[in-house]
Amino acid sequence: MEMKSLSRSLMIIGLGIAAAMTWAAPKTFTVVGEKLSYRNVASVESVAEFETFVGRTNNVSGKLSYDPAKKTGSGMFSVDVASIDTGIPLRNEHMRSPDWLNAAKYPSIKFESTKVAKASGDDYKVTGKLTIKGKSKVITVPARIRYRAEGEATKKAGFNGDVIQISSSFKIKLSEFGVVIPQMAGGKVSDTVTISLSAYATTK
Repeated sequence: MEMKSLSRSLMIIGLGIAAAMTWAAPKTFTVVGEKLSYRNVASVESVAEFETFVGRTNNVSGKLSYDPAKKTGSGMFSVDVASIDTGIPLRNEHMRSPDWLNAAKYPSIKFESTKVAKASGDDYKVTGKLTIKGKSKVITVPARIRYRAEGEATKKAGFNGDVIQISSSFKIKLSEFGVVIPQMAGGKVSDTVTISLSAYATTK
């Protein structure tokens, strides 16, 4: 009887450990698309001497891994260059041209994380490789990551599965990525621009 009781206890403990390990395992998330793509926003803001503009797109994709228990993760985001709208068709054409972002040859702006460090609460410091116009640079940016397990609230919001929202805003220099501002745009486009991202991703 004692051996059976011991075996039963060990089995229960083993099942408990396995369940805990399963719950704590990193979860895979996919950035929402199709009908929910409008909830993702990527933007670039230029504030120059004679002109300020913001280019926006909802065309964001990506895959992420996140461990809700350990508060760690990794991921990759991709933004479609040709879909960025600055509000003026001619300016959009210039931005997509070979002299600027060269959307035909380099259709995506990508960020792939290499290190995620929790700061406090939902705030993190994310280090990764940003690639623009085929040129990559390692940067560290602030990010806010909010996790919500699947439930009535997520379902009412139209999401399937667990949900995370990732948001970040940071400055870069276009010249460091091979983007040269022509003289004709002098004073109208800044070399330093602010890139912002807010995206939702789900496990289903």
